[in-house]
Amino acid sequence: MINRPSIDTLEFARKGQTQHLQLRSGDLRRLTDDSIFVNDTVKAKVIGGVQKDGKPFIEIKMHGELKLTCQRCLELYDLQINSHSRFIIAADEMELVEVSLEEEGVITLLAEQERDLVDFVEEELLLALPMVPLHEEGECTIPQLSDGDTKVTSPFKGLRKAF
Repeated sequence: MINRPSIDTLEFARKGQTQHLQLRSGDLRRLTDDSIFVNDTVKAKVIGGVQKDGKPFIEIKMHGELKLTCQRCLELYDLQINSHSRFIIAADEMELVEVSLEEEGVITLLAEQERDLVDFVEEELLLALPMVPLHEEGECTIPQLSDGDTKVTSPFKGLRKAF
C-alpha cells in the first residue's frame, strides 16, 4: 500500500503543484469487489493550476487496465482506463454556485484543506467504470456443456408439462 497523500485543494491549484500516483488494488478500497481486478497498477497524475480567467483548477489524468467480469458470460475481460477530468475549485459556497451557473458542463468542487488524493482518484476511477460491464458484441464465450452434449435444451422445457 502507498502512503495516502492529502492536499489543500485551493493551495495545490494556485501553486500549480503536481502529484504522481501508482495505485494497486490494495490501495483502492472501494474496488475490492470480486468482479474487479487491477492489472498491475493504475497510474494517475494530479495537476493543479489557474485558468486564464483566474479560476483555480485540479486535473486528474489516469490510465491503467482493469479486469472486469462480463455480466453476460461471467468471464473476465480487460478494460482500458484512460480518463481526464478537470475540476474548478471554488473558495466558498457562493462562488461554487456562481461558477456552476456561469458555465454549463463544468465540474466544480468546494475547496478543502485536507483532501485525500487516493480517494479523489478512486472516485474518478469508479465513475469511469461501465454501469454494466460487458464484452464487446460477439466476444462473449459460449458456455460449454459438461457432458459433451452439443444440444442445448431450455431449463424451462419441463415446466409446461407440470402445470
